[in-house]
Amino acid sequence: MTALALALGLALAAGGPAPLACPPGAAVAGAAYPDGFEQWCEKPDDAGRPQKHGPYRTWYDDGAPQLASTWKMGRLDGPFVEYHRNGKKAREGAWRDGEKDGRWTTWFEDGRPAEEAGYDRGILHGRFATFFAGGGKRVEGRYCHGIQCGRWTTWDEGGRELGRMDHEEIRSEP
Repeated sequence: MTALALALGLALAAGGPAPLACPPGAAVAGAAYPDGFEQWCEKPDDAGRPQKHGPYRTWYDDGAPQLASTWKMGRLDGPFVEYHRNGKKAREGAWRDGEKDGRWTTWFEDGRPAEEAGYDRGILHGRFATFFAGGGKRVEGRYCHGIQCGRWTTWDEGGRELGRMDHEEIRSEP
């Protein structure tokens, strides 16, 4: 469990959203549930325009958490968790300077994985897999800097292999 998900879970167990802890120079904007559905920290940029900077949270109309993320001067930067209405995670990953970075996972509403993917500065890179709603693998392979590489395998819902394709290995050096 990420620190962001743990903090959000502890806040909810304590009876409601915890106050946002904004970084130095940033102030709370918006309103937490039940007074509002979106709250964030913001800090003026060099031109004096407010930029999201620090934690950002949204809630569903029943007060359940919808999204928790972190911003750095107007760009997503840090852990990101989105929830289904039933409280189970829908998506989780991290942003770095406005781009997906590292492992990202999406889940069906029942909590089973729907997709797992790796990113490097916004580009698919590393293991990639999609799953059927029933839990079985649909596709598995790897990306090398945004291009399919290595062996890719596809299955049907019954778990039978439909095919394999071997792609060239892509390297960043000649």
